[in-house]
Amino acid sequence: MKIKCDVCSNSSQSEIWTKEGYQLVRCDSCGLVFIANPPSTEQLEKLYSFANGYHQGLVQSDAEILRHEDEARANMRILTKHARPGLLLDIGCSTGLFLLEAQRGGWRVCGLEYSTDSAKIAQENHRLEVAQGALVKGQYPANYFDVVTMWDVIEHLPSPSAALDEVMEILKPGGLFIAKTPNVDGLYPALSLRIAGKVGFWGHPEPPGHLYQFSVTTLGNLLIQKGFSIEHAHHHAIPIVYSFGTLKQWCRSLKWLAYSCVFAPTVILGPLINRGDVITMIARKNHVS
Repeated sequence: MKIKCDVCSNSSQSEIWTKEGYQLVRCDSCGLVFIANPPSTEQLEKLYSFANGYHQGLVQSDAEILRHEDEARANMRILTKHARPGLLLDIGCSTGLFLLEAQRGGWRVCGLEYSTDSAKIAQENHRLEVAQGALVKGQYPANYFDVVTMWDVIEHLPSPSAALDEVMEILKPGGLFIAKTPNVDGLYPALSLRIAGKVGFWGHPEPPGHLYQFSVTTLGNLLIQKGFSIEHAHHHAIPIVYSFGTLKQWCRSLKWLAYSCVFAPTVILGPLINRGDVITMIARKNHVS
């Protein structure tokens, strides 16, 4: 049974890739890319646990903690460019490293985290106001937050459309929404997909965690549909080590060496021509006229 597109409700889809049994399709109407056979709620709960390895490094690996602290500071720099300190909600806040950065920057902060294990670290280790669970209707007061953020989160949500309905409700008029997510139309993902069938590999999709693969167009259209105005789209590169491994790992086979040499430069070039493989969308809730 086909599921409907979360953006336009169309049921007509074209399959573009299958990985680990999950079928990645593109909506024939609006172009949204998503998993046509997503995991169940029970499977997702198991996925986002320390027992399954999810974010376990954030309590066991100093290197992993430092990497996420660097990312939190980078996200904070983006926030600082677009908003002054106020009341902020970070949805999918993990162990709270970005919230700590925002707090140091003068923001009043609270968070929401689906993973019980990650939320517990934020609550107990960092003493942050973090609720555990998914975003649900009526959870927060209407017209309450100055800024709502989702850093590498919206692609994980079972229904980004429903989540944005609630974000729209809890943001103040003129409030800011910031979403960072992989860009399926980035230079590397788009070019590598063209030969994926021939080489039997496409590194961009990460099922079952990433249920959706947005682009500037599809995420922008969804935000406009919900009543936001798009202010900016920042383009970034996924670290080359994350996508291709170290130089030593490049040499594990001639095939992988050739693949890395061809496509690693596209990761660097992408953001320079507004085709980064990661995007951060800045959108503002429209004032009611």
